[in-house]
Amino acid sequence: MDGARPETGGAGNGAALLLQRIPTLGLWAFGVLFAAAFFSPYWLVMNLVHTLWWEGPGWTSSEGVNMGRDFIAFYSAADLTLNGNPAGVYDHETIHAVQQSTIGAPTKFFPWFYPPTMLMFVAPLALMHYLVAFAVWVLLPLIALAAFMRRYIGSIWAGAAVVLFPATAHSLLAGQNGIISALIVAGGLLNLERKPVLAGAILGLLSYKPHIAATVYAALLFGGYWRALGSAACVALMLALASLIAFGPDPWWAFVRESATARKLMESGGLRWSFMVAPFATARLAGLDVYAAYALQAVVSCGALFVLFTVWRRGDLPLEQRVAVLVTVVPLMTPYVFSYDLVMMGLALLWLGRVAWETGFRRGEAVVFALVWVIAPAGWLIAHHSSNVLVTPLVIIALLAVVLRRIPRPGEHGGLVESGLKAA
Repeated sequence: MDGARPETGGAGNGAALLLQRIPTLGLWAFGVLFAAAFFSPYWLVMNLVHTLWWEGPGWTSSEGVNMGRDFIAFYSAADLTLNGNPAGVYDHETIHAVQQSTIGAPTKFFPWFYPPTMLMFVAPLALMHYLVAFAVWVLLPLIALAAFMRRYIGSIWAGAAVVLFPATAHSLLAGQNGIISALIVAGGLLNLERKPVLAGAILGLLSYKPHIAATVYAALLFGGYWRALGSAACVALMLALASLIAFGPDPWWAFVRESATARKLMESGGLRWSFMVAPFATARLAGLDVYAAYALQAVVSCGALFVLFTVWRRGDLPLEQRVAVLVTVVPLMTPYVFSYDLVMMGLALLWLGRVAWETGFRRGEAVVFALVWVIAPAGWLIAHHSSNVLVTPLVIIALLAVVLRRIPRPGEHGGLVESGLKAA
């Protein structure tokens, strides 16, 4: 993983090579990929305007949408924590009152379902003005992720792709944490073989989303990365202990109670199924009852877990390909996952795009690539405007099939390691 790719090191060389490769794509593949690429800046600019537009009262638009959207939940939790009431973040009336006070107008209620460890990370946000804190919250992780991927790949185009990826824009403009999760996953997994203890420590930070972290830690277990897994577990436990010492047991008891509330809201549609990406949401939108939806989710999750086990136990596979499988499996493993959580799936697209750059797209791959590229926003738009049909899980499964089809047999070469990517 030490060899540089001089032909992708600069924007000029990359653009020239891109023009040379276009005729090899075929008319249909080029048209599909061009449409997906065109959608990216359009989605970013349109949502940027819509998110930052305000007319009052307070920091709200004419439609009553608050600036920063979901970020108000993080900021209000930070405010309550710094003012000595961390358990109050789990009380609906208390945190909603802070949200409305911050915005200066009646706002939609945003609940807080994160463990108390998250409060230690968000608390400093309340030291800043709301809009400054929002900018810090979304821009610093974005810059860090783009810089990391640019350095890792050795091309400026990788950083640009991170910014333009519609899932990134979706998380960015919703004021959510999908970019932070992707940064943790990328920083941890892509250092896994060279610095396993450091990689595990980074991945331990993902414990702020335990339902997602569990799948990542399972991959470490299946792959026999014991030092990384131990390091991740130690960091997660230390964070939990630190929050217990700092805030006392009350926030943890409240978190357990609110987890049950989150489950009920998910089952009833109180959390909009169209914004979710798991098979459970697809089933509920299609009219299936809760038990049938859980059954479908269980079947898909078990299949995804088997795939994860099969791939990660193979030490002969390039790490980047196993990472591509992992980030594609994550949204299929839990019913509680949203469209802004798909930022990390960009690692799978990066892998597929780099391999296709070398070998060409196989039949159907360009279409799947384009669909996955736009699915984070397109999935809920389709669900909202097409009689509650959520296709996002189907697109994710299609990507998983494409990635698995690229897996070499034992003894064969494949993936990004042989392509000579630079390590971070």
